[in-house]
Amino acid sequence: MKITRQKHAKKHLGFFRNNFGVREPYQILLDGTFCQAALRGRIQLREQLPRYLMGETQLCTTSISQECAHSAPIMEDNSM
Repeated sequence: MKITRQKHAKKHLGFFRNNFGVREPYQILLDGTFCQAALRGRIQLREQLPRYLMGETQLCTTSISQECAHSAPIMEDNSM
């Protein structure tokens, strides 16, 4: 990862840490479109997000995102 990207993330996390009391483990809410983009880009979110945020992370999804994951194969079959 580029150094400037890490510096920007560190700066922004420092702001939230000082002003809002955000602490590790960072809870990250994932939606369906973000997960699909990560799949297309072949990005391993469990590995990459802790590196990017330079700390421990906890990935969270909503029940709607979980429903989309279960219905995705059904939707692909219907589109043919």
